Amino acid sequence: MLTSSLELPHLLKVLADPVRLRMLALLEREELSVGELARALDLAQSRVSNHLRVLREGDWLLERRLGTSTLLRSVAADASAAGDGLSGRLWEALRQELRNLSGHEADLSRLADVLAERRQESTEFFDAVAGEWEKRGALFENGQARQRAVASLLEGDLTLADLGCGTGYMARALGGFAKRLICIDPSPGMLQEAKKRLSHLPETTQVEYRLGDFDQLPLADGELDGAVAGMVLHHLERPDAAVREMFRVLRPGGRAAVLELAPHKEHWMHKELGDRHLGLASSDVLDTLARAGFEDLHVDPLEDRYCPTPPGASAPVSLPLYIVRGRVPKGPSPRA
Repeated sequence: MLTSSLELPHLLKVLADPVRLRMLALLEREELSVGELARALDLAQSRVSNHLRVLREGDWLLERRLGTSTLLRSVAADASAAGDGLSGRLWEALRQELRNLSGHEADLSRLADVLAERRQESTEFFDAVAGEWEKRGALFENGQARQRAVASLLEGDLTLADLGCGTGYMARALGGFAKRLICIDPSPGMLQEAKKRLSHLPETTQVEYRLGDFDQLPLADGELDGAVAGMVLHHLERPDAAVREMFRVLRPGGRAAVLELAPHKEHWMHKELGDRHLGLASSDVLDTLARAGFEDLHVDPLEDRYCPTPPGASAPVSLPLYIVRGRVPKGPSPRA
């Protein structure tokens, strides 16, 4: 905005017109298109455009392109743009008198109608596309955005573990939201690959890599606040031993989440993916956690599916997934 006292006559000339004052008053409240501003003022758009030209020349407007439209806002609405120069001080003094300006109250009433119409148009648009929104507006390259949005609700000082971390695809969702993140796998090759893929995690998370088996986890009793086992139990000969170990390494009140495949008939996965079980029934996993001592048990079906491609096939199969989650009792361990 203009700041030199030599420009005072020009400033006063711009602000002397009541229509331009009404414009600035509305544009300080809301960002509007030219058409919306004209409707709020109840003036012809051509007349509004002429006044806008004067305001542009005086640097009173902020403009933003949105598609084929130009959205306008008063500089006075942006404190950093308005500054404390002469024009800013003049507007500050005038602002208190706007309620006495002829037509101002009617402008505010029409502005409310314009904004209500804008909201209605938006609602009608989303109502019309609701049935196909999953195909139009909910397409993502992978599930990381949703995972990290949910993980951001976690407390940042937690010690968490990814049991059977593999290449770290589960751990990636926890980076930045745990103080310590311990990745455990019995395969040195998998741990090495996880180190490569997790090297970009935020420095606020201390990542540790530990080699170890599921029935004898390299963790102290009660070392963890939370543990996740993603697509692990169906690889194990004795899932119950791994679940008992998960219980041991969680503190009182600590939480566990088990992501698993539902039972299926893809026998080729024994050889190609090292699966010992063709999925696990959620009721069996639930019972296994209950026998280990977990409480507050829940089974959550998932929208997501596991989609491996059989050898020689041109398309992947689609297999259902679920999560079983539970909590270690907050009091003394029932097995202590």
